[in-house]
Amino acid sequence: MADTTTNEIMLSMRSIHKSFGDLSVLRGIDLSLARGEVLAIIGSSGSGKSTLLRCINKLETIDRGNITIRGEKLCWTKDGESTATYASTADERRILMSTGMVFQQFNLFPHMTVIENLIEAPIHVKGQSRDEILPYARELLAKVGLSDRENYYPSQLSGGQQQRVAIARALAMRPDIMLFDEPTSALDPELTGEVLRTMRALAAERMTMIVVTHEMAFAREAATNVIFMENGVIVEQGAPAEFFSAPKEERTREFLRNML
Repeated sequence: MADTTTNEIMLSMRSIHKSFGDLSVLRGIDLSLARGEVLAIIGSSGSGKSTLLRCINKLETIDRGNITIRGEKLCWTKDGESTATYASTADERRILMSTGMVFQQFNLFPHMTVIENLIEAPIHVKGQSRDEILPYARELLAKVGLSDRENYYPSQLSGGQQQRVAIARALAMRPDIMLFDEPTSALDPELTGEVLRTMRALAAERMTMIVVTHEMAFAREAATNVIFMENGVIVEQGAPAEFFSAPKEERTREFLRNML
């Protein structure tokens, strides 16, 4: 994929540490994300990649380190202190409005139609009126190829269609950074293509994205940067062309041999 990034740093993570009890899950992670960058994070189950993603929007809290989103500090660790301090609730909420997330499970509201799922958060979180958000919600449904499913309920959709609705729902909040946590892992293989096509289209439009994935073809073709994680650390990172054709680390080569 052509490099369409700019120098504006959308996300900075420095010295990120996270444990669950005695289990150290993230061990000193450093990464930054520029506007328009598509970062693919790959690695075996238990490598820490989903936990890392969930720390960005505070679905998990870090033990120590620094996270800055669009120049604003979400959390930081002061010199001489061993635990991270988070921004105030009001600041935190404002900062996190910059992120949207798509999960493995679609998490749609089952009692709401497709269009109602899209407009719920903009109305109740951002205070937009129904008339204000409805045209944009319909535009997003067209973008994900589901204009004709506006009044369907989630139970009437395939898994691939539900995940595309989930992507449109996240986009309805107009985030600056989209986070994807293995968005195709709950889908049958024949349904993954439609979701990946939607994600490729977003990448082509220069949406800033972090994608935790086991889809190597997506990482190779749509990402601008690839990270391989193992045991809570970044083993290797680089542009897809070099990363997949000539990985530097033996552990990366071994992982790719098993995946490709």
